[in-house]
Amino acid sequence: MTPIRLSVTMLDTYVSGMQNDEVTSEELAQQLFGEFKQSPAMAAGTAFHNILENGLIQLIQDNYKFTLPNDLNGTLELGSVRERKYEWEILPGVVLVGKIDAETAFKVIDHKLTAQFDQDRYMDSLQWRAYLAMRKKCHFAYQVFEHAGLPAVPNEHGLYEILIKKYHVLEQFAYKGMAEEVREVAYDLAEFARVWKPIVRNEMAQA
Repeated sequence: MTPIRLSVTMLDTYVSGMQNDEVTSEELAQQLFGEFKQSPAMAAGTAFHNILENGLIQLIQDNYKFTLPNDLNGTLELGSVRERKYEWEILPGVVLVGKIDAETAFKVIDHKLTAQFDQDRYMDSLQWRAYLAMRKKCHFAYQVFEHAGLPAVPNEHGLYEILIKKYHVLEQFAYKGMAEEVREVAYDLAEFARVWKPIVRNEMAQA
């Protein structure tokens, strides 16, 4: 039997959807397994991730130009990017796939570009729990860059200029039972995927 492959990012989407009474199973299935459409925020985030991975040497990437003010407070840890994609057979026949931004010998690091820093959302996320369990490490750090807004049109040079106005570091640590929490959600998500993924894929093929 072909294993079910689930991404780490699906975990929070699934939990959020199941907790929202206004989201139907069909709608949640489309979010999880439907055609991927990159939003402007996602494109800007990808560009900024590439800049960080290259050590902030160049602040222009993929038609985006980022500005970091001199008074931006906080210590930035870039770590290293060895092998970004990892797989974890979290359950028999279920593989959890993750893409890590950077890591050190003891820490997993994730970069975020966002319009508003929501500490509770990051703390409640299954993402950091899954990555720590996957990499068998005890320390996780979100390095969050809060921007002043995404421009609707480029400047005269064809670049979308984005100002980073604040920088936040949110650290989390592994705890007893953490991996089991991730595994329980992955089990439920895998059962959901067995039913709905073929339906969504069939609809996409017929469209």
